[in-house]
Amino acid sequence: MKNTELAIIGGGIAGVSSAVYAQRAGLECALFEANTIGGQLLWMETVDNYVGVDAGIRGLQLAESLKKNIQDLEIPFFPHAVKAVTPEEDSFVLTTDKGPVQTRGIVVATGARFRTLGVPGEEELTGKGVSYCAVCDGFFFRKKKVLVVGGGNTAVEEALYLAQFAGQVTLVHRRDRLRAMRSLQEKLFSQENVEILYSRTVEEIQGEGAVNGALLKHAETGENEVLPADGIFVAIGVTPVTELVRGLVDTDKGGFILTDQEMATSRTHIWSCGDCRKRPLRQLITAASEGAIAALSVYRSLRGGYISS
Repeated sequence: MKNTELAIIGGGIAGVSSAVYAQRAGLECALFEANTIGGQLLWMETVDNYVGVDAGIRGLQLAESLKKNIQDLEIPFFPHAVKAVTPEEDSFVLTTDKGPVQTRGIVVATGARFRTLGVPGEEELTGKGVSYCAVCDGFFFRKKKVLVVGGGNTAVEEALYLAQFAGQVTLVHRRDRLRAMRSLQEKLFSQENVEILYSRTVEEIQGEGAVNGALLKHAETGENEVLPADGIFVAIGVTPVTELVRGLVDTDKGGFILTDQEMATSRTHIWSCGDCRKRPLRQLITAASEGAIAALSVYRSLRGGYISS
């Protein structure tokens, strides 16, 4: 059985930050990520608000920088899926697809996944016109009609991105006003090829083999209408990937992990950071900060020391 002092589960910016700070503190750590290093950076076309980084840097480029951090510091990286966490007397055993790993401490940085509408046609047409990432798929809808579902920052950002390619973008929101930041709303309102439909919900996604429209319901009148579309982009939020530690640590009703300001969970020697944690602001910069805090909290707990910088 492999052994490590600290296991960091998740290779997004929170997990990598935690690994970097843990390694520099002298902890024996290992990073586990079944997919590619980068997390949600892999879905971002550009990053415009990360302090110290040129505005407009591509998400993939920043993800490559994270990989280089791991390589340069020679942090052990295991491209394995962690399938279970089992507490023992003074340690934990991780069940991975490459065998068990014993560790004294765990940082959970597993992130979040996109929410779905849960309506007829969505699952069947995912990848056939239904998408959850405009950056990934927007290019395929050049000069076509697309719908974006949602009213928050993510939905407006998706609509703005798609407006560069699509002939017509229609934003469908269930409420009578958007929830996105004012600056984003103003930018959206200035787009000539963007229309906003308020107080509507998507009841069904239509098409045989490919999306050709959506059935909308007006929240106030109850009337239905069919809106033709070549693509539908769902941008209604995220669900935390916390199934691995459900029952081991406290979570809120949405499944987000509850921690204190030191990123410590309700169970001794398990910490959490990033989008899987309940947090007031889901941004790259806060995820990186939380990863650093978690690593130094681990150091103080496992080594009994203190690092100020």
